[in-house]
Amino acid sequence: MTHWPDNKRFAVTLSFDLDAESAWEPSSLGGRRLSLLSMGAYGRRVGVPRLLELLARYGVRAQFYIPARVAEIDPQVVRNIAAAGHGIGCHGYFHERVDEQTPEQNLQILKDAKALLEALINRPVTHYRAPLWELTPDVVESLIALGFHSDSSLMGDDRPYRVGSAGKGLLELPVSWLLDDWEQFAYSAEPAVGSVIEDPDKVFRLWSTELEGMRHYGSHFILTMHPQLIGRASRIAMLERLIQQIQGYDDAWICTPDDVYSHWQAGGLAMPLHPY
Repeated sequence: MTHWPDNKRFAVTLSFDLDAESAWEPSSLGGRRLSLLSMGAYGRRVGVPRLLELLARYGVRAQFYIPARVAEIDPQVVRNIAAAGHGIGCHGYFHERVDEQTPEQNLQILKDAKALLEALINRPVTHYRAPLWELTPDVVESLIALGFHSDSSLMGDDRPYRVGSAGKGLLELPVSWLLDDWEQFAYSAEPAVGSVIEDPDKVFRLWSTELEGMRHYGSHFILTMHPQLIGRASRIAMLERLIQQIQGYDDAWICTPDDVYSHWQAGGLAMPLHPY
């Protein structure tokens, strides 16, 4: 079993992918499709403030993965997230798929996105999540070369593990489609995204049951959410119920990637090295 700090049984991380307009720009015909773009804008205009208020009320620090393009569109929302004490991670530049880029292009995207975010919040940005969770071997090696501490894109375990070379492993914080709100709530008519818009009560049951199961196994429960989706009124109420459940356990370690990395560096995690 993984050893968590203070003899906690399992770990919990709330993470948010602030894609905003970058999720829709390739489909927006050069910015002409305002209805489509406004779906993403809702996330940074309405979703993020609601989330920051909710997280502050419960004293929870979360992780936000942000495409550099969003920081260009709305630098203040990124500053607000950082000022509230939450982690900031790279999530591409234009939310581009890394498997459709050359290794040279991917390296430049990482350099540019990291530099822009760091200049904006005036602190190092050392955590990464690949857009669409599509990760390639060259990106893993580039992350290590650029000094990143973690990736959160792969699904090879439900506890942290290492990827990359044996001497220069990268902390992997694995995710799951089950614990992503996109599969539950995302919908647009064109481009077609999703087939149904799920009842928040159903999603709560899914996530709550998985939370209990991962507690049993001493795992790391990482929830991936998008402010444009989870920020809607009924869904943020559902998230509040889940936070109440998490905080009702006295053996849950609520943590950020920074926390997990620091615990690893201090020798608190003995993790296997996997190729993916």
